[in-house]
Amino acid sequence: MDSSKKYENPDNSQDEAEVKEYRKRRVDGFKLNINSDSEDLGTAPIKPESASNEKSFDEITSFSDESTKAQIERDSKRELRRQKQEEKKILSIKSARNKKVYRFAWLAMVIITSVVIGQFLILGCNDFLAANRSDSQTEIIKIETGEGVNSIAKKLEKKRVINSATFFSLFCNLTNQIESVEPGIYQIPKNKDYLGIVNYLEYTGNRQNTITLQITEGTNVIELVDELYAAGVTTDRDEFIRLCNSDEFDEEYTFLKEVEVSEERVYKLEGYLFPDTYEFYLDEDPVITIKRFLSNFETRVFEAEYEFADEDTPITLIDKIDKCGYTLDEVVNIASLVQGEAKDEEDMYNVSSVIYNRLSYGVSQDIHSLGLDSTQYYPYKSAEDVPEEIRDTFKSAYETYDTTGLPPGAICSPGAQALCAAAAPADTDYLYFCHGTEDDGTVTAYYATTFYEHQNNIMLAGLS
Repeated sequence: MDSSKKYENPDNSQDEAEVKEYRKRRVDGFKLNINSDSEDLGTAPIKPESASNEKSFDEITSFSDESTKAQIERDSKRELRRQKQEEKKILSIKSARNKKVYRFAWLAMVIITSVVIGQFLILGCNDFLAANRSDSQTEIIKIETGEGVNSIAKKLEKKRVINSATFFSLFCNLTNQIESVEPGIYQIPKNKDYLGIVNYLEYTGNRQNTITLQITEGTNVIELVDELYAAGVTTDRDEFIRLCNSDEFDEEYTFLKEVEVSEERVYKLEGYLFPDTYEFYLDEDPVITIKRFLSNFETRVFEAEYEFADEDTPITLIDKIDKCGYTLDEVVNIASLVQGEAKDEEDMYNVSSVIYNRLSYGVSQDIHSLGLDSTQYYPYKSAEDVPEEIRDTFKSAYETYDTTGLPPGAICSPGAQALCAAAAPADTDYLYFCHGTEDDGTVTAYYATTFYEHQNNIMLAGLS
């Protein structure tokens, strides 16, 4: 028998057994923990052998004691509170910044809206009171049967009798105005306020049976018929245009018999419908209207006398034309070109001299055409006036860049000054001219004898 075991304390043996059991439980606990981790990793867990092992696992979950775990839990809660406070602070800062931006945007919107509305109201009040309209000139307004306030307002705005159709319509609708306007033609002064306009339109005595129109120099047949139609003088455009290309007036006005008619000539009477101020009847016969123009032309050319620089006494235009070597129809043609190109009366005589010089000896200077911009789009005034469907392919038979001599006929109705300039051009050797427009709108004419001089003038005029 071992002497050491002989004197072994029974109590110590019991303690060692308990220690071994405690260690065994702990090892089993670690095994369970490892098995749980393995299950998370997708490996097959090791099942505990007994319920006592599960209990040991529940009891022993950490090497930390209870005070340490409590401290960790307190620290975690404290950190969570700190994070929430930080988040609140950030949200508060963002909210304050957003409020400032919103307030600024709202204030800017209010200011802009107030300015726009204010300007709108000021313009409306000025228009209502005719504060900015002092021109006493009258404009012709044609009111159709059953025409409403909005349509009338647009016509008034287009003719510049008012500045805002919107305000006028609003005024009439709010005050129940313009309920009894009779259809017809009205010549309304441009300096009346809204109430004055309404009263003018509602008084039937202001309807016109006759109307006064000023036809300006340089107006062509298409522009003339449009103006007469808009004023109510003629209601049949097609008939008026047909008469402008007919022989129905030749017997009464014998000078028309000499007018050279060709297939390329668009309107026979172009150039002979003398521009002036006329009084017409409303919806009058187009024959009567055309006779007014032709009678005035006859008076101005065959009866009225004019002073010419190279004549001692005033003489009639037809007498001066007889001395210039060109026919009446050719002079009317030249006069229409002068009217379309020149800037003033003095310029008319110089432009006329350029046309005469080119016709007389231009070929000897290698100049074979008149090259005038005013002829490019006739019977229209510009490329924008040409109907869109033919604009890309349109080529006028009257253009003077690719053709020689005068165009087939006049391009507009020249006035008395242009006719005089065409009958008696200035005595120059000019073969070129151009015009430049200054910043203030002043137009300056430049003339040249040689092509080199003309190129220099083009640079001076700002055209290159």
